[in-house]
Amino acid sequence: MATYKFPQFNVEIVNPTIEVVTIHDTIATKTCSVDMLLSTPQANFGVTLDGFTYVSDWSDSEVQVWALVELQKYEV
Repeated sequence: MATYKFPQFNVEIVNPTIEVVTIHDTIATKTCSVDMLLSTPQANFGVTLDGFTYVSDWSDSEVQVWALVELQKYEV
């Protein structure tokens, strides 16, 4: 169970359900951004995480693991 705080929201998101919604692949730069949905009984919050890089290809599970690690930066 974690609590998250993002600069674009004036609220702490407590114990959300986390879902990867969309992975945006920029093939030219071999980078991805990830749209995530953090859901609580009170509200849903959409965030985009940038910075996933790869050499030749990627798998959904690699991106999901990266996104969960990135979310730790926003834990309070």
